Amino acid sequence: MKHKSKIPLAVLLMTLLAVTACSREQDLEAGPIRWKAQAGMPANSWSYQYQFSKFAELVNERSGGRLVIEVFPPGTIVDAYEQFGAVQRRAIEVGMGVGGYNLKQIPEAYIEQGLFGTFTELEDFVDFYIYYKEGAVYRLLDAAYREKGCHLLRSLGPSHLALISRTPIYTVEQIKGLKIKGSGAEPNLIKNLGAVPVTLAPAEHYMALQTGTVDGLIVPSYTIGTTHLWDVGKGLLRPTLGQVAGNIYVNLEAYDSLSDDLKKIVEDAAEEAMLYYVETITRKLEGMLETAEKEHGVTIVTLPDKEYAKILKAAAPILDLAAGRSARSAEIIKLMKEYLLEKGSPMNRYLQ
Repeated sequence: MKHKSKIPLAVLLMTLLAVTACSREQDLEAGPIRWKAQAGMPANSWSYQYQFSKFAELVNERSGGRLVIEVFPPGTIVDAYEQFGAVQRRAIEVGMGVGGYNLKQIPEAYIEQGLFGTFTELEDFVDFYIYYKEGAVYRLLDAAYREKGCHLLRSLGPSHLALISRTPIYTVEQIKGLKIKGSGAEPNLIKNLGAVPVTLAPAEHYMALQTGTVDGLIVPSYTIGTTHLWDVGKGLLRPTLGQVAGNIYVNLEAYDSLSDDLKKIVEDAAEEAMLYYVETITRKLEGMLETAEKEHGVTIVTLPDKEYAKILKAAAPILDLAAGRSARSAEIIKLMKEYLLEKGSPMNRYLQ
């Protein structure tokens, strides 16, 4: 009777470890892989500090110096709106910003950045975009990026959006006729509220609000302090208008050239940076808003339900508008409506 030879498990494990060690030694001998990353948000933004920089820090540390990512502030290499093209050409390997910067190349980025009135909690945003139905939405978004030579990492770090204005706004009616900065889906909401959308780079926000070039900005609420908008913007409108998500994407060829263990390090670091970001800003936000109110004279207005419902009503048509941007967009919006229905969102009464 013939017996099949059995290789002891310990031998298999030792062989695997030896191969991995050999791979790492070869990587180190060849010198570190260096990736240039540019952020679309300023270095004082929480996205830069707690998501983008955290991602690079984790990769650099866990790779043992085999993969080194250097993060550059916005505009250092290219304009924020040119980052996607720069990643495609591999002028830089990593882009960090928001979906709105990539709309010309990625129709689905309109939804990726975040839509208004859809989620009240940051955790729900992450749950839907990254984990819902075993990552169905994330896979659709990544497929769109891969078609254009990039890979969207599993790292969408949402921030609550607020309307920060030169003077306090107490009713939705007061928004009509104002000039308001917006990107991504924001111009559509601004128009639906009877205001005029204006496009600005983040570096222009302070001066534009100070000089009256715009009357308000739709931006992450924490920027009232990080960019000192509390000096020139004396009104902040709540509840949250929605969320805007910081993203991280890499050149697909550069990513594919990595060894499997480095790919895992990159993927794990991206996801961990997202979760770290959400946890950190959730802890810090209320303190920032309290400082804005008590020390800088900012009036924080929380709209009553009846007034906030007007914003939800203005935001609802944007979902169908977003669905029409591409076949994948339609799939994502279908999933979003299912999710909102499951969660009992107040937006449901305005959706078809």
